[in-house]
Amino acid sequence: MLFFQADSLERLDAYQHFDTVPGNRIAGVSSTAARKLAVFGNCPGDIYQWSHIRTFDSLRELAFYLEDEDPSSPVLTGFSEIPEGMLKSCPVTMWPMLCRIALQSIACDFSGHPYAKEHLKDVRAYLTYARGEYHPLEPERSPAVWINAGRLDETETASLSHPEMLLADITPSLGSRIRPRKEFYCYPNPSDGPSFGQPVTRLVIEGKLKGVTYYYPIDLPGLVPDVRYTLDVTLMRAGTTDPDLPAVSGSLRLETRVLDWDGREWEDIHFQ
Repeated sequence: MLFFQADSLERLDAYQHFDTVPGNRIAGVSSTAARKLAVFGNCPGDIYQWSHIRTFDSLRELAFYLEDEDPSSPVLTGFSEIPEGMLKSCPVTMWPMLCRIALQSIACDFSGHPYAKEHLKDVRAYLTYARGEYHPLEPERSPAVWINAGRLDETETASLSHPEMLLADITPSLGSRIRPRKEFYCYPNPSDGPSFGQPVTRLVIEGKLKGVTYYYPIDLPGLVPDVRYTLDVTLMRAGTTDPDLPAVSGSLRLETRVLDWDGREWEDIHFQ
């Protein structure tokens, strides 16, 4: 928890650390002048050193890394402004920086093709162009690293604390609809289409049809934090032979919904 003076210099006024927050209320200490408040929670290990933070502007260089994230306890952040003379409490809504992509269901419907009775084998799914770092005060900043740039890099994915955020086995054989309920996690990416320096994040379905590996790259919409995207996918024909190419026209049918992170009401944390 960091308090900053709300003037032109925005210098650090106070820094406080808490191992746990009982309930949704926590006591902090600062003067009664106008302040800016920045709060971070679930920061992993000792990698986040706050000693270099001297002004609010220096928070712009603060970066979080996908390799350190734990989707069961994601890094949280929240900001607020405290008017001068406010003595009792200041509500701050804390939200995860991660986005949540849920593959709710998937099926094959190859009717009308010579391979109509075939199943897709060894099916798995993964995210490509997942941003490796995120600056909460500069969400538009392009990351230095894209994980799985263009195709799956299993060594790169395995380096994450939780590789399952980006990669999951779906089924050995896919025909009629199944509900794997697999969830993937990544940092926000405002791009909803390929652009220079800001590629679109994709969910790629991969599987073998008659011994040939095919890919079904699905461009995800502009991803924002603290949101759950659910996908129901029907594969209609053989896909592309390159995961970095757009899906073959008519190769899949997709239903997408955009929901709150977990469907629950937001809860404010009050600082006293």
